[in-house]
Amino acid sequence: MLVLLQADGGGSGPGGAIAGILIALTIGIITFKSIYFIKEKETVVIEFLGHFSRVMHSGPHFALWPFYRPKTYTWRYFITENGRVVPVEKTNQYIVLTKSEVMDFPKQDVISRDNARVTLDAVINYKITKPEVMLYGVQNLPYMLSKLLQAQIRNVAGTLDVDSIVDDTTALTGIQYSLNQIAMRWGVTVEKVGIQHVEARQLKDVLAKRKQAELQNKEIIIQAKTTKQKTVVLAEGERDKMITEARGALQQAVSRARGDAQAIINKAGAEAKSVKEIARAVIASGENPTEYLLAVKYIDALEVVLKNRANTTISMLPKKGAFLFTSQALGMNTIMPRGAGKA
Repeated sequence: MLVLLQADGGGSGPGGAIAGILIALTIGIITFKSIYFIKEKETVVIEFLGHFSRVMHSGPHFALWPFYRPKTYTWRYFITENGRVVPVEKTNQYIVLTKSEVMDFPKQDVISRDNARVTLDAVINYKITKPEVMLYGVQNLPYMLSKLLQAQIRNVAGTLDVDSIVDDTTALTGIQYSLNQIAMRWGVTVEKVGIQHVEARQLKDVLAKRKQAELQNKEIIIQAKTTKQKTVVLAEGERDKMITEARGALQQAVSRARGDAQAIINKAGAEAKSVKEIARAVIASGENPTEYLLAVKYIDALEVVLKNRANTTISMLPKKGAFLFTSQALGMNTIMPRGAGKA
């Protein structure tokens, strides 16, 4: 009996070791699959037996596998790379990036309101804000965004003329708002939609010529405005100059008149003072000041007459009859009528 027990004990030794190894290996695999080290701007959505459990953000985490498993997703879409359309496929991914991403989708043909065919090269800038809503709300996010972007571009471009699309791509900025309203239901924020390039194809030469003509017209208008402004400035400068000169001349004339008036006043004052002094001196000497002053004026007048002898007739009159002859010459016949002296 003892021998049998020993045989049984010896036979169970290798089996127990294998079982222990298997158990340790299983525990190691479970532990390895249950530990997550998540980087910044990355998230993992965890499910418990197929149902949503929680969202794990940056840092170390433990979720007991196989009861807790990450939600996986698969994306298939097309992008433009180096001028070529390249297919992209991401299979069985479980890390969801929450940072801003840019996707360059293939070029798209649109028809404008005036029935012109235009090719647009658009890019979209988006960010996943709610990973759990995105994973459970949409199957293939980039593909859905590309199709939604194409539809929105067609709708907006159909309401614009080809001139508005080619000359000012900001007219298409309204796409971002409408696209974001739809994407928010998927836990995604559309930050920007941009148009990188616009191709007018057969209208390219026509639009280029018209653009050149518009630039020339603008240049002519700018030159005309510059010439007009220059003329106005010169005219205003000439006007201000004339006004300044007129004011200066007026001020000079006023100053000269004031000076002359003051000189006359000063001269008159000096003469009046001189007359007073002379009259005082003449009176002191016992003579008549009036006769003296008249004699002085007579001498001054005689000086003027002698200087103009060529145009002056001089008649010598006796002192006693000078008054009568002068009065008669002035028409005062009542003093001595004509022919009175002949009687």
